[in-house]
Formats: sequence, C-alpha cells, structure tokens
Amino acid sequence: MKSTSEAAFETAIETILLGDGYTRVDAKGFDRERAIFPDEALVFIRATRGKVWEKLEALHGEQTRARVLESLCKWLDTHGALATLRHGFKSSTVKACWRR
Repeated sequence: MKSTSEAAFETAIETILLGDGYTRVDAKGFDRERAIFPDEALVFIRATRGKVWEKLEALHGEQTRARVLESLCKWLDTHGALATLRHGFKSSTVKACWRR
C-alpha cells in the first residue's frame, strides 16, 4: 500500500499551483501576530483598487500602508477571511470601500 502524508499532499498542491502561474512567497514576509502577508495584501489592494489607493495616499501620505493594514486586519478578525475574500472590506479609518 502506498504511503501518504500531509507533506506529500502539500507538495502536490504547491506543484500544481506553481505550474498554473502562482508564485511562491517567502515565509519571512509572514506577520505571525496579524496572520497575514502584509506586502502581498498591499500589492493586491494597490493592483485592484488603484484609484482608491491614490485617494488614500493623498489623505494619509506615508501612513497609508499602516492604516490600510490595520483596517484590513480588524475587518478580518471580525468577519473572517472567507467573507472578506468574497465581499471585500470597508474601513471608516481609511475612509474607503474595497468592495467590488
């Protein structure tokens, strides 16, 4: 009988995803306290909500990154990751809506 393990399953999934255009993210970028890859989240937000990001930068300047991450993490803690991925997030702190 063939032996199976969680590590083998993870490797198989990773191989498929990398073959379909996904990229590997360095674990050093993971913020354990907030349970998020902050740089990846911000790259995604900037890429998908460029106009909103520009408005936020005009309002908050150098604090934009910190304010968006703080708002996103609070939203995730309250609503969960799945709901956030499906519906986006709102923030009164950064005065923007990330929903589609």
